[in-house]
Amino acid sequence: MSVDIDIKACTILERFGAELLDAQVDYCCTQDLHEFLITREGLTHEVDFTELVLQLKKIPDIEQMVAKLAEEIKTSSEPRKIRVGSRPPSH
Repeated sequence: MSVDIDIKACTILERFGAELLDAQVDYCCTQDLHEFLITREGLTHEVDFTELVLQLKKIPDIEQMVAKLAEEIKTSSEPRKIRVGSRPPSH
């Protein structure tokens, strides 16, 4: 993983924490997927960012995406699983 990807993943973690003050946010990275588990009001939401999204998007764009996702989570009454980007085809 590159330093740029690390910084972007940390930015996502920090932004979710700032947007969702009453939530617990956990982070896990597996191969090409960055997973954020957000527990809020008894519900656990999973938001995944593909490595490709973190490579291609700039930090301000990522922060804007996280703000929109946080709003969705705030209004959700059911657990959500959200994938940002898609996995590249396997060969």
